[in-house]
This record gives sequence, C-alpha cells and structure tokens, in this order.
Amino acid sequence: MMVENRLERIRLLSERFQELQGLRVAVAGVSLAAAMGVYLMVAPVPTNNGALAALLLALAPMVPGVWYANRYYSATFGRQVSNPVARKNKATLVFLLVYFGSGWILNTTFPAIPSGAPTVATVALVSLWVAVRDWPWRGYYVGAPVAVALTFASTASAGGTLDPGKTLAFLFLATGVSLVPIGVLDHLLLVRLLKESRESLARRVN
Repeated sequence: MMVENRLERIRLLSERFQELQGLRVAVAGVSLAAAMGVYLMVAPVPTNNGALAALLLALAPMVPGVWYANRYYSATFGRQVSNPVARKNKATLVFLLVYFGSGWILNTTFPAIPSGAPTVATVALVSLWVAVRDWPWRGYYVGAPVAVALTFASTASAGGTLDPGKTLAFLFLATGVSLVPIGVLDHLLLVRLLKESRESLARRVN
C-alpha cells in the first residue's frame, strides 16, 4: 500500500507539475475578487455590463502577477521538460468543449442568465473535473463549484433575492475568492511532493 501511494505521488508530480504551480491561480483569484469587491462597493448601481468591465480591469494586476509567479516557479523549482504542445492542445480542446457546452446549456435552460456567466460555469465545471480526476489529492477543487452554486442559488435567476444587476459581479467574486485557497493548496501540495521526491532520492544515494 505504501509503495502504491508513493508511486501515485510520483505520477501526480510528474503529470501535474505545471498545474500544481498554484500561486498563479491564487494571484488570478485575488485580482478577480478584489476587482469585483471594489466594483460592488463603489458602483452606484451595479450592473452585469459593469461587472464585465470590472473583469477587464482585473486583468491589470492579474497579468503581471501571473508573470511574476511564473518567474518564481522557474527560478525556484526549475522547468519540466515534457511534451508541452500535445498537452496544451489537449487542455485547450477540453476547455473549449466545456466552455461552449456549459454556455449553451445555461443559455437554453436559463435565458435570464447574463453574458459572462458561462465563463463562471466553465471555471466551476473544470474545477469539478480536476477534483474528480485527481481525487483525493486535489479534492479541494470542489470548493469552486460549491461557491458558484451557492452564489447562483441566491440570485434572481434561480429564484433567490439577489439584485439581478449584481448577479454577475457576485458570481465573479465567489469564483475569485474560491480560487485563492485552491491555488495556495496546489502550491503547498507541489512543495510537499517535491520534498518527498528529494528525500527519497537522497535515501537512495546514501
């Protein structure tokens, strides 16, 4: 059993090395949550179109923040040599299928859902997929779909009492907040797996 767990951890580190660089996700979550929080506080009458504009403003700190996180990981942990083209193409295909599929389902089932909501739904569905795929190691990814589902349940589109004009802003806010602990936990998992790998290698050498 211990051997199987060790092999599973090695496989997880090898296959998810890039994904586990979670500070990038945490930075994106902080940027998104901060932008939506500020927008909800300062906007006289929050609207869904205003939330989309705030989303674009969130990119201002997000892009350099993710860039610095990438530099940190390259300098601290190095780069993994793999087959990036094939993996990127596969990830892109999965993302597009989930995005357009969820958008079509939402627009068909709930016509009142504003533009931009499919993006939130896609993040939630991809997070759920990651949690199931890498269970139990990354089970914390269920936090994103749970946060989105609870927020959506309080909106007018789902029969809740939340002001329709604030629907998208709150959905983005919930998504951003949920991504912060997810990213931090991914980072901590990466650090732990690398530490175990190095300790195992050191034992073999000695």
